[in-house]
Amino acid sequence: MSYHEVKDDTENDNLRSSSSQDLEDCPLNSASDLYHPKPRRRWLPHWPSNGSPFWKFYALFSTAVSLTFLITTIHYNLHPSCDLTSPAENVPAEHHSNHDPVSTPLKNYPSEKETWKKDNIVETRFFRDLRYMTLDHEADYLWKEHLFMATGNVRLPSKDGKGNATLKGIAMFHQMHCLAKMRMVLQLAREGVDIGVDWRDDAHWPHCFDYLRESILCYADPTLESVSLQPGPQNNGKFVKVIDGGAETRYCRDSRPLYELERRYGPNSQYGFKAAEDFQIAPGK
Repeated sequence: MSYHEVKDDTENDNLRSSSSQDLEDCPLNSASDLYHPKPRRRWLPHWPSNGSPFWKFYALFSTAVSLTFLITTIHYNLHPSCDLTSPAENVPAEHHSNHDPVSTPLKNYPSEKETWKKDNIVETRFFRDLRYMTLDHEADYLWKEHLFMATGNVRLPSKDGKGNATLKGIAMFHQMHCLAKMRMVLQLAREGVDIGVDWRDDAHWPHCFDYLRESILCYADPTLESVSLQPGPQNNGKFVKVIDGGAETRYCRDSRPLYELERRYGPNSQYGFKAAEDFQIAPGK
C-alpha cells in the first residue's frame, strides 16, 4: 500500500479507538495482574502508642499535679491558715498596738449580737437520730469527746503577743458537756448507783441541770412546733401524736466559727494542752 493511499483512507477513522483506550487495553507487558489499583482507606482517629511523646508528656504532667496536691495538703495540715483568727505570734511585736485589730485572735469571731444577723443564720430542720436516743453503752462513743471536755476549751494568746495566754471555754461545748454528763448519770442510776439528790450530794450534774435551763431560756427559740405522727414506744405498728420539733424549718446560728476557733486554739492546736491540767471540773459524777 502506498503512502497516499493510507493518508487518504478516512473511511474507518471513526471506528478506531483513541490513543488512551489503546494504552488501557494494551498493557506494557503481559503481567497485568501486578498493577491492580490500591483501594482508598478512610483515616480513623486513634490513640497514640504507649511510647509516643504524648503519653510521656501526659505521665509527667499527671505526676507533677499529684505531687503538687500532696505537698499542698501536707503543708496545710502542718501550717493551717484561716481568716477567722489572726494569731499574734504571726505578726512582729513591733507592729502590735493595744488597738490593733490584727493582733487579736478573735478578730473575725462573731460577737453575741452579730450571730443573729441574717448572714450568720443557717436554715435547717431537726430529725430523729436514734443513735442519740439511748442510754446503751454502745453509743457512748458519740458522747465521749464532750463527756471529758476534750473539746471546747481554748487557750487564747494575748493581744500584744507578750503576755500569758487566757484560758476560755466556748459555751456551746460547755452545754454539750453538761448534756453528756447528765446522760452518764442516768446510766449510773439505771445500774443502781446512788447519784444523790441535789447540789449538796453532787456538785456536777445539778449544776448542769440549772446551766442548761438558763441556756435554753437565753436563746428563747420562738419556733411554733406542730403535732406529728411518730412511731410509738412499742414495735407494734402503731403511731402516736407528738410534738417532736421536726416538722418546722429552723433558723439556727452558724456553729462553724465556734469549731474553727476550737481547732485553732484548742487542745489539738499549736497551743495544745490537757484539759485536766488547765481546767478544774466540778467534783462529782
